[in-house]
Amino acid sequence: MFGNVLIDKPNILIKDYETYRSYYCGLCKSIGKNYGTLLRLTLNYDIVFLALIGHNYDNVEPVFLQEHCITHPVRKVPSIENNDVLSRVADINVILGFYKATDDVIDENRHRAWKNTIGTKFKKAYKRLPDFAHAVRDGYEKIRKGEKENLSAERLAEYFGEIMLACGDALTANADSKLKKLLYHVGRWVYFIDAVEDIKEDCEKKRFNPFLRKDTVWSDTIFAEAEKVARPFLYDCIDRIIEVYNTMDINISEGALSNIVYRGFKARTEQVLNAGGNKCKKIRL
Repeated sequence: MFGNVLIDKPNILIKDYETYRSYYCGLCKSIGKNYGTLLRLTLNYDIVFLALIGHNYDNVEPVFLQEHCITHPVRKVPSIENNDVLSRVADINVILGFYKATDDVIDENRHRAWKNTIGTKFKKAYKRLPDFAHAVRDGYEKIRKGEKENLSAERLAEYFGEIMLACGDALTANADSKLKKLLYHVGRWVYFIDAVEDIKEDCEKKRFNPFLRKDTVWSDTIFAEAEKVARPFLYDCIDRIIEVYNTMDINISEGALSNIVYRGFKARTEQVLNAGGNKCKKIRL
């Protein structure tokens, strides 16, 4: 359910792309420093978005570096120095990753080994952000219950929006209503886009999907019908995200963040919708 909040790579300025890469690499290093090298595999693009937002709300200018890393041992790559914002985002990332893996085990009996791997580090993140951990746990429980009750896509997306809303208080002591509203609508969009991308796979494996009727048999028309329902939801989320973002005071790494908000959400939405139910490739940095 994570990894769809992306930059629009073909339409981002080089300087902003380098800034984004620096946040990604800096966050990867922060996860490794706080939770060990293996947990770096939990890093995803949605979390980088939180890091960009967090630096603005804490008014922390990142310190840019050129460093070697585990995947680039020869050539130095852009990064940012570890700081309190990145450490908090690393905590958020572990908590989200643990409960996502837990949800996969409960719903589909998969990723059990990965859940156990993250679980060895989860206690540390829980001690740092207990209220957030409880909010994420409760949010996933609501979603699982709602799926069993066959609730609407809108209602289930609201539950995931509440999970992302809780990220605001975990991310910064300066969280305000604007930040929480932004993250709430980002969460709704994440739920919708993930459900759309999984339609074909869920249909074939007889798994719940809010855009599928029970016992639907896959055909070329199924996705077209689902798209008619999903597209307005997705673009309503994007409109609301942009509306809130336009009222926020964004001064740090604004180019990279604005690319995601104004272009990235729309570009990813169209990519997933145009894929017709097939999995889309993520960008490569």
